[in-house]
Amino acid sequence: MQATKAFCCMKRLSRKLLFILAAILLLIVIGAVIWQKFKYKIIENSLSAKVAQHTDSLYTVQYDSLSFNEATGNASIKNIRIIPDTSRAKKLSVENMPDFLMDVTIKSLTVTGVKTAKALEGSSLEGDSVIIDNPDIILYSLKALQKGTKIQVEANELYKQILGKLDLIKVGFVFITHLNAKGIDFFKKSKNFDFMNGKLLLQDILIDSAHHLDTTRILFCRQAAFTVDSFFSYNHDRKELSVKNVHFLGKQKQLLFDQISVNRFENDTSASIRLLDAKGLTLNGVNSNEIVKNKDLVIDTILCNNIIVYQLPLPRLKTTTIQTVRSADSTGFVNVYGVYMKHLDFPKVTFVPFAKSNYTVGNIAIKINEVKADQIVELQMHPMDFTKEAEVSVNSISLKSKDDIYTFNADNITVNSLQRQLNIHSFDIVPFAGEHQFANKFNYQTDRYDVHLQGISLKNIVMNDLLDNKLTASNLVIENTSAKIYHDLHKPLRQKNKVGNYPSQLLEKINLPINISTATLKNAYIEYKENETVSDSIGVISFANSKLNITNITNLPAAIQKNNQLNISFQSNILNSIPITGNFKFVLNSNKGDFFANGHTDAFDASILNKVSIPMALININSGKINSIDFSLKGDDTNAGGDLVMKYEDLKVDILKRDKNTKEVKKRGFASLAANLAVKNSNPASSGLRKATPQYQRNIYKSFFNLVWKTVFTGMKETVGIP
Repeated sequence: MQATKAFCCMKRLSRKLLFILAAILLLIVIGAVIWQKFKYKIIENSLSAKVAQHTDSLYTVQYDSLSFNEATGNASIKNIRIIPDTSRAKKLSVENMPDFLMDVTIKSLTVTGVKTAKALEGSSLEGDSVIIDNPDIILYSLKALQKGTKIQVEANELYKQILGKLDLIKVGFVFITHLNAKGIDFFKKSKNFDFMNGKLLLQDILIDSAHHLDTTRILFCRQAAFTVDSFFSYNHDRKELSVKNVHFLGKQKQLLFDQISVNRFENDTSASIRLLDAKGLTLNGVNSNEIVKNKDLVIDTILCNNIIVYQLPLPRLKTTTIQTVRSADSTGFVNVYGVYMKHLDFPKVTFVPFAKSNYTVGNIAIKINEVKADQIVELQMHPMDFTKEAEVSVNSISLKSKDDIYTFNADNITVNSLQRQLNIHSFDIVPFAGEHQFANKFNYQTDRYDVHLQGISLKNIVMNDLLDNKLTASNLVIENTSAKIYHDLHKPLRQKNKVGNYPSQLLEKINLPINISTATLKNAYIEYKENETVSDSIGVISFANSKLNITNITNLPAAIQKNNQLNISFQSNILNSIPITGNFKFVLNSNKGDFFANGHTDAFDASILNKVSIPMALININSGKINSIDFSLKGDDTNAGGDLVMKYEDLKVDILKRDKNTKEVKKRGFASLAANLAVKNSNPASSGLRKATPQYQRNIYKSFFNLVWKTVFTGMKETVGIP
C-alpha cells in the first residue's frame, strides 16, 4: 500500500516537473521571440532614459536604426544624434553650468567583439573595436577654461553623461573617420574654431576607477594618432590661424604641420592682414599627457626650415594688452595653458616688405631655448621674462632714404637675450653718387656724408624694453669709424633754419625712448672737405686716431631729471699731427640749446695748418710754433662765447691770391708785409700773456660745429692781432 502511494506520488511529481520544464522552455521560446522582435525598442527606451537621468535632462539621443548580434558581439547604430538642451543650459547657475555643450551627429557607429553578457548587465563594456564614421560636432563653450579644470575628468564625465555610468570600458581600438567639428561661443555666437576632415586612432582604451592615475595613458588610451585636413581659429569670426594637413604621431611624440598661415587685424572689424606663412613645421617630444592633464604645452623642439613673414602696417595696429587678450579669449586657452619648450630653431625666415617699400631684409634665423610660462598670455605680453635665451640673426638690411639720396646698409646683425647684446658687423651710409655729381644734384649747399662703422656692440640691453619699442642699454661700442663729409661752397647757402639740430635736441626728437649709459668710439677717422670759392680748390681737415666717449644718452624725462647733461669727451689728431683733447656738454632739458665746450692742444709746428689755411683762407704760414691752445666756451641756439689762450712764438705769414687766368696761387707782397706788421709774433710777449674772449653770433643756416669753429677761430685771430 505504501509502495503504491509512493509510486502515485512520484508519478504526479514527474508530471509536475515535466510541466514546469515545459513551461520554462515555452517561456524561453516566447521570450526569445519577444526579445528578437522588441529588443531594439527596449534598448532605445533604456538608453534614452539613462541619458536623461545622468545628464539632468541636458541631452537627448536619437537614431534611425540599431542592430546587434549577441553571438558575435557586433553592434551597429545608424544616424545618431546627441542633442543638447540649450535653453535649459542658459537657466543654470554659473556653478552648475557645464564648461561646454556638444551637439553631435554621427552617420554610423560600429562595435565589434563586445562581451554581450556584461554589456547587458550594464556594469561594463568590453570589445575589440569601435568605428565611428562621419561624426559632426558643434562644441559650445559656456565658460572659459580654468587651470583647475581636469580635462580627463571632464571627458570621462561627458562619456558617462551620454552612455551611462559603467564601471569598466575596455576597447582594443577606436577609429574615428571624417570627423568635422566647430567651436562656437555659446553666448556671443561667434566662431572659435573649425576642424575639418579629421581621422583619429585610439589604441588600448581603458576607463575604470583608476585609469586617471595611469600616467602612461592619455584620454583613456595607451596610444593615439590623428590627422586633420585643415584647422581654422577665429578672431571676431575672421580667420586668424589657418593650418593644413596636421599629423600627430603619439608613439613618436611628433606633431607635424604641412602649412600654417597667421593673420593680424588692425581692429575688431577690419579685414585680415597676412602676417606669416610656414611650411613643414615639426614639433618633437610632444608630451600629450601634460597637454590634457595639466594643460601645459610641453615640447622638446620646434623646427621649421621655411617661414615667410610679411610686413605689417605697425603704426596703425592697436597695442595689445593683457586685458584685451583675456576678454577676447572666450575659451580660456591663452590664460590657462602653460608653455614649456626646450628648443626652437627657424634657420630660414624670409621677410617680405610691401611692394613699394624702400628696404630689403636678408635671411633671418631665430633660435629660442628653454621657454617656461604658466600661461600663454604671459609669454605674449612679456616673452623675455619666460625665455632663457632667444637669438635673432639677420644677414643684411638695406634701407633707402625717402629722397633716394642715401642707402643705409647693415650686415650680420645678431641680438641675443641671454647675452643681452646686439652685434652688428658693419653699418654704412652710402651716398647715391660721387662728390662732384652729388653736389651738382642740388641748387644749394648740401653736405654729402659717406660713413662706415664696423664692430658695433650694444651691451646689457633690457630686452622687454626693446620689445616695447624702447632702447635701454649700458654700453654702445664701435670699434672702427670712418666719416667723410663733403661740402661745396660754389652753391648758394640754403636758407633753412638749423636751430634745433644740436645733438641733445636731435636726441629729444627721436620717436623712440632711449637710455644708453655710455657710448665709445674706439678708433675714428673724421674728414671734412670744402670746395672753396676763394681759392677754387679743396681744403681738407681730418681728425685721425680719434677716441670718443659719450655718456648719458637719453631722452627719458625721469633719467634727465637725475642727470641733465649729455657729455662727449674726445681725443684726436688734427691733420695727423696736432693732438687735441676736450669735451662737449649739452643740457638735455634746455629749451634754448645750452651747451659747454672746452679743448686743449699740445705743441705743433704752425706750418702744418697750411693744409687748411691756404685753400680755405689763402694764408700761408711761413714759420712759427704753436705751443698750446686752450679754450672754454658757453653757447646756445644763437651765439657762443668764452675764453681762449693760444701760446705761440715766431709766427710769420704770407697773404696769397689766385690768378684768375692761370689759376696759380701767388704771394701778395704788400698785403703780406702789412699782415706781418699787424701780426703779434709771440704770446706771451714782453707785455705778458694775452687772453682772448671771443664772441660769435651764429649763422642759423649753419651747423653746431660751424659755430664752435668760428668762435675758436675768432679767438685765435684776436690773439694774433688779425682783425
